[in-house]
Amino acid sequence: MKKWISILGGLLLVQLVLAVAVNLMGEDYGAFEPQEKLLAFDKKEVDGLRIEDDENSLVLQKRDGKWLLPESGDFPADQETVERLLEKLATLEKGWPVATTGGAAKRFKVDDEAFERRLALLTKEETQAVLYVGTSPGFRKVHVRPEGEDAVYAVAFNTWEAGAKADDWIDKDILKLDGDQVTRVEMSDFTLQRSDDQWQLIGLKEQEETNGEEASALVDKLTGLRIQSLLGTEAKPSFQQEEPELEVKMALKSGDTLTYRFFKPEDEAHYVLKRSDLDHYFKVAPFAVEPIQSAEREKLVQTKAQEAPMSEASGEDISAEAGIETTE
Repeated sequence: MKKWISILGGLLLVQLVLAVAVNLMGEDYGAFEPQEKLLAFDKKEVDGLRIEDDENSLVLQKRDGKWLLPESGDFPADQETVERLLEKLATLEKGWPVATTGGAAKRFKVDDEAFERRLALLTKEETQAVLYVGTSPGFRKVHVRPEGEDAVYAVAFNTWEAGAKADDWIDKDILKLDGDQVTRVEMSDFTLQRSDDQWQLIGLKEQEETNGEEASALVDKLTGLRIQSLLGTEAKPSFQQEEPELEVKMALKSGDTLTYRFFKPEDEAHYVLKRSDLDHYFKVAPFAVEPIQSAEREKLVQTKAQEAPMSEASGEDISAEAGIETTE
């Protein structure tokens, strides 16, 4: 009898332990809502974004409906890239936490002092929400922790989507122009003038005409230039500014004239570009500059096609016109 009492007592003890464990787990996870938004903020009200990593930090600021980089002379940011990040942050959901202990933040690199990224969403310089981005558990996933919480989550996000350098956010199409607005292109070897929506080379000889396809391709390269990065607003000796590799002037329908000056820093593959209407110097890739640099008059002209004699063109018998008798 005593044996059975001991067995039943042991079973009761196991049940009590299990009940306590389940109760504790319920306290830990019962408050979590798997579909709850990761961050509580009003996307429409956000007018600032601060991004930090272990070495860099930057601020994006929205003014008059446009995102700018105030620490880079108010250079325009890529509007779509900023809005895409905000939209993603606004739609992220918590899911079930991968950890809830205080020490987990350090392990997953989402600690207040040790993180891959720290993102602060601002409204009138007041913080709406802060998110710490840490290690990656797998492809296109990262561990994150909202500020003020111990819970760590795994969400669909890429660390590179929140770069902490200005060049990660600049509008790299800042130089792009509508080709239809260009009326004249001047280079050292030639000048192109738009006439009746056709490009004409100035100074054509009697048997020459403009190669319209080559002329249009050159203008497209000029108006479609993209920058790689910002090089500041101050000229540096390394730019070799005294000896530009190339200079191009473009006149626009607005009456403005833009001057492009390309420099080649010593021992560098890239080019430096300064455009007359912008304060910054830009880094530009060789593959974008060299096709423009190689443009020359000979490529822009072609020999006029010879016109056929009138009689041949009309199909008449030239021998009859000349009064020559023919015999069968």
